[in-house]
Amino acid sequence: MRAARKQLLDEGYCIVDGRLPGGKLKELQAWSDEWLATTKHPARWKYQGSDIHISGVRNVSKRHPGLPRDDLVDFLIEHPEAIMAALGLDDFRSGGTFQIISKPAGAPALYWHQDWARWDDPISKSPWPQQVFLNWYLTDTDVANGCLRVIPGSHRRRVDLHDHLIPPHESGGYEVEETNDWMFYSHPDAVDVPVSVGQLLIADARLLHGTHPNASTERRTVLLGWFYRRSNDVPPGWEGDVPSEILKREPDLPFRWNRVPGEYLT
Repeated sequence: MRAARKQLLDEGYCIVDGRLPGGKLKELQAWSDEWLATTKHPARWKYQGSDIHISGVRNVSKRHPGLPRDDLVDFLIEHPEAIMAALGLDDFRSGGTFQIISKPAGAPALYWHQDWARWDDPISKSPWPQQVFLNWYLTDTDVANGCLRVIPGSHRRRVDLHDHLIPPHESGGYEVEETNDWMFYSHPDAVDVPVSVGQLLIADARLLHGTHPNASTERRTVLLGWFYRRSNDVPPGWEGDVPSEILKREPDLPFRWNRVPGEYLT
């Protein structure tokens, strides 16, 4: 896990063995297929494919307590605990939900974006992750069926894309045209991230990422969950440098939603 942790810190993502128990993959596939078959897909899901949010039963979403609840979400939240601890992420806690994101055959690419919403906070400069997403892919992914693509290091380093992107999803991404050159730019620093069934992808919320279009004849599904550090303090045992902006940060600094990188991304 040492190499995976280094990659997460340096590049903003890593892939590890998800250690799924026997039979669990088929259970998750059937479960997600049922949700996809019985959920109306609005037009705004064009680029994501689907965006179905489900809460756990034991791990209930505090932000969205009215979501449907299912104990398979509890499994997705609780099962990676040992994996997260081995990566030095044992102080992270789930937001209480997982999303079913499924790109149907022929679906377009997902535009470039990052999901961090605290860019006004000096904690944005942290050399450690403060918020990560966990992706369980239910099929093998590659360029042909819409695998993830990322710009390594963009979680801590400004690149040209940052100054041209429309904020994602409900902040403007839903209305993006497929002809938008920057949102779908073939960036020279982009790396394709194919993932095999059973592997777990963990990535920093600040990382610029998107997907290829699904040019295959079959649906490509991923289960995505968000995990957050409970503290804004320096993680216990951290041996690296700490930016001066974080050392001077007011401990009771109020949260302000802002998805546009500012002075804390250089």
